[in-house]
Amino acid sequence: MIKLIKQNQSYSEIISFDGKGDGIIIHQQELFENQILLNYFKHNHIDSFTRQMNNYGFKRVKNHQGKYEFKNPFFQKNNKNTIHLVMKKKQEKIQIISQFLALKSELNQFSQELDQFNFFASSYQQSQSILTESQNKVKLEMISISQKNLEMEQMLSYLIYEKKNGFKLD
Repeated sequence: MIKLIKQNQSYSEIISFDGKGDGIIIHQQELFENQILLNYFKHNHIDSFTRQMNNYGFKRVKNHQGKYEFKNPFFQKNNKNTIHLVMKKKQEKIQIISQFLALKSELNQFSQELDQFNFFASSYQQSQSILTESQNKVKLEMISISQKNLEMEQMLSYLIYEKKNGFKLD
C-alpha cells in the first residue's frame, strides 16, 4: 500500500497519506473502488477492503471532511522500522502467544534459578552457623590452652626459683 501511494502519483487525487503520514485517506471512493481495488485487490467493494484492512489492525474512521481514513499505529509513511509489525490479527495472536510462552519459559527458568539460589543460601547459612560454632569452640580451647600454658610457665618459674635457691622438692 505504501508503494502504491508513493510510486503512483497519479492516484494522489484518489488516495494519499494524511498530513501526518500515519494514515491513508480515500479522497474519491468511487474511483478508488473502480481503479485501485479492481486492479490491485481483485474486487471493487469498499466494505471488503475495510474487512481486509481490519484483519491487519487498521481502523476505519470518517474524518472531518467525511472521507474514509485507515489508521494503524505501525503503518507510517516515513518509518520503515515498524511496518513489519503490521500483520494479520491471527498472526498477531500467534506472536502474542509465542511471546507469552517464551516469557513463561523465562519465568520458569528464573524460578528454578531462584530455588537453586535459595538452596545455596540456606546451605551457606548452615555452613556459616557450623563454622561459627566451630570457631567458638576453637576460641574456648585456645583460652583453655592459654590458661594451662600460663599455669605451666608459673610452675616452671617456681621450679627454676627453687633450684636456684637450693630447695629440694619432695
